[in-house]
Amino acid sequence: MSKPTRTRRAAVAASALCAATLLAGGTGATAASAPAEDGVRISMAAARQCGLYRDGSAAMYGNCGTGNERILVTYLISPSEYFCVPAGESRYVGSWNWTFRAYVRGTC
Repeated sequence: MSKPTRTRRAAVAASALCAATLLAGGTGATAASAPAEDGVRISMAAARQCGLYRDGSAAMYGNCGTGNERILVTYLISPSEYFCVPAGESRYVGSWNWTFRAYVRGTC
């Protein structure tokens, strides 16, 4: 077997191992909140998630900044998507199993 073929096979194996690790791992805590007497949920600021995080099988993005964020979310198989996440809010950005990364790309 030639050296380029061995190198290529090693790269493919490393990529597969990385993808399997990403799909199998990744424990993320959910943002804690408690229901109030009138049914309104109160967010606990100390427990708020910032950036890309997991909520069950959902991939969420939390904006802990003071301004709206335009984010680019990349997926393992499907095309990338842009989302606008208002300040202090979280937004569903896809299934956790298929979401790869989220990048801040400015304001919206």
